[in-house]
Amino acid sequence: MHGSSLRLAVDLVPEGILLVGALLLGAMALSRSARPRSAQVLTALTLVVAASVQLVYLNGMPAAGYRVYSDGLVVDRYTVFLVPVMCVLALVSVAASGPLLARIATHVAEYHALILLTVLGGALLVAAREMAALWMALELLSLCLVLLVGVVKTDRRGSEAAVKQLVVGGAASATLLYGFALLYGAGGSTVLVDVALQVGHATAASALGMALAVAVLALGVGGTAVAGSLARLAVTTFPFEVGNWTALVALVAALTMLYASVAALSEGSLRRLLGLLAIGQVGVLLLGLLGHDPDQKGIAALMFGLATGGVTVAGMFAVLALLDGSVGDSLDDCRGLSRRSPLAALMLGVGVVSLVGAPPLIGFFAKLFLLQSAVLAGYAWLVLVALVTSVIGAVPAARLLRLMFVEDTEGDIAPAASAASAVRVAVGLCAGATVLLGVLAQPLFNLASGGAGTVH
Repeated sequence: MHGSSLRLAVDLVPEGILLVGALLLGAMALSRSARPRSAQVLTALTLVVAASVQLVYLNGMPAAGYRVYSDGLVVDRYTVFLVPVMCVLALVSVAASGPLLARIATHVAEYHALILLTVLGGALLVAAREMAALWMALELLSLCLVLLVGVVKTDRRGSEAAVKQLVVGGAASATLLYGFALLYGAGGSTVLVDVALQVGHATAASALGMALAVAVLALGVGGTAVAGSLARLAVTTFPFEVGNWTALVALVAALTMLYASVAALSEGSLRRLLGLLAIGQVGVLLLGLLGHDPDQKGIAALMFGLATGGVTVAGMFAVLALLDGSVGDSLDDCRGLSRRSPLAALMLGVGVVSLVGAPPLIGFFAKLFLLQSAVLAGYAWLVLVALVTSVIGAVPAARLLRLMFVEDTEGDIAPAASAASAVRVAVGLCAGATVLLGVLAQPLFNLASGGAGTVH
């Protein structure tokens, strides 16, 4: 552990950069003179610098990483892998925000500040090794997500989604806090590693696993940060030899995959269909928690799936910004999309095919690695559930592909003129990554394995 305050500050430089960027945007908001372009550029630069500085830690980093603030946080290869991933996903969001900024012209700086604070909360969350630090980071992330979802006050759907996010997030937070109370009562410490050394009886592990499982079900769509933090929690806190909590996580994973695939069959909204496919991917990612033993490579598969799946999902939702105002929310509005907007159709096409798990796209390899870890962990039945739900999920995906590439529609509706070049670049890069990263699947997985091996 580093003894000097300077060393402690150095270990958290990326988080400090994100905080300074958010404060600068806050100052711009107070001045009421912020231009959308200036806020976007400042946010993008902050994210790029934070991600770059995070990667610098790889040079000479010890296997155990750097422990910060009395074991409350740790900077290791696991953190170094996930934080840049979150920065990249945030960059896609910033690039795709063009149409939205026109609707929140007086709150542009606040919007971008919330994006940086969301990444900050996520960065602290994946680094947390202590209950109070983890819970506070989770609250920062959750509250920022609520505000981002409801940023357009006049949008009924956004307001409804924000209220749902607040209620569900609050329930999940309370459940997780109850689980931490059980952990503290059983182990007598708020440091997760210390608790793991003392919590050994099945009853406590079962109750704690239930708290973990419910929190995952409620916040699973929260993204990379929540899943990454739960992976660290699983490795550092719950004993390998106690299987009660893994059984509960397996049940949640199965229910998540079944719900998403079945609900997608009759879904007629494009946004909701994409959301359901993303939720189904969360269920598959949970398989990595079940194989969290180092020999089963489950955490590495989870990290790989978070990075590759995150890029795919971000690209698909960036398409909605690209098509803002030119295509309705109904699937029927996507008829002939390949002829009206080839780039949007390409991203949606490769995105849904990748999430279903069809080769040779990157989603196939992510699902393959996760299924392998589940088999090694002894959950062959859950692998069968994943395969069946993938087949079910392929039905609505095929329907969307048919509408976009086979069927035609009357008239000639062009994409919205407000779609800036930044949105097109973001969509194009995400589509290219979804297709081309399949070639680099094994090197990327090896990189994730190096990070997973340092989780402690």
